Amino acid sequence: MWRESVTGIADLMRSDLLSSELEPAPVNRTQWANKGVRISSDRFDRDELFQLAEIARTTGDDQKLLQLFWDILAWGVMGNFRNAGRIVDFAATDDGRTRLLTALRTGATASHAGKIEDAYRGFVDHRVPRLGPAFFSKVLFFAGDRTSREPRCLIFDSRVESALPTVTGTSYSLGNRPVTTYARYCRDMHAWSQEFGVTPEAIEARLYQLGKATENSRRAWLSAEVSLYREGGVPVTFDAILARTIRDRQSATAT
Repeated sequence: MWRESVTGIADLMRSDLLSSELEPAPVNRTQWANKGVRISSDRFDRDELFQLAEIARTTGDDQKLLQLFWDILAWGVMGNFRNAGRIVDFAATDDGRTRLLTALRTGATASHAGKIEDAYRGFVDHRVPRLGPAFFSKVLFFAGDRTSREPRCLIFDSRVESALPTVTGTSYSLGNRPVTTYARYCRDMHAWSQEFGVTPEAIEARLYQLGKATENSRRAWLSAEVSLYREGGVPVTFDAILARTIRDRQSATAT
């Protein structure tokens, strides 16, 4: 019998249906150009964005920092431009550009120093409309010190958030204590990486894929699990549940 718990992270990392690395993400440069924003490439992988973040940090150049922000945002949007236009419009004003740069500089500096709470507060205290944790945690992640052995800022989007209780049985919903909860998430991910001998990024990548497979619905996972128990034909393992979840989703799409 499979049960969600912290040891579920081990099953997540052993799964043959998930990968610890994500493919480079294509970017719709034309869509961004129509909004008046130039994006550096039509495809980014994580290594490239870490390199751009390091250049922005070491040069201290505002324009490079803003370019990094747009490149990360374009990488993270993945075709969903719902909030992008509002962010672009805000940044086009003098006050908006100043506030965005202040949030970026504050958050990035704290993130590189491993100050998770301070990094998150940088975007809370200098709020940019429509720029929520799913977006700005990506900035904090790439601004961080990738070589550090200490807990650091990680990506926390809706895919990851929905997958965490499915695997661990514990919710990390930001709720009324977003700074504390985000920091707990980052530190727990670091602890799991130490326990299971993997990188925090590898765990996050697999959580993202699991969230995508379930379409952010824990109910879809539980429904697949119950179906397997009722049939009684195969061991109800993590991969068996995931395979059934994917099959059910594909069947629903086909109809």
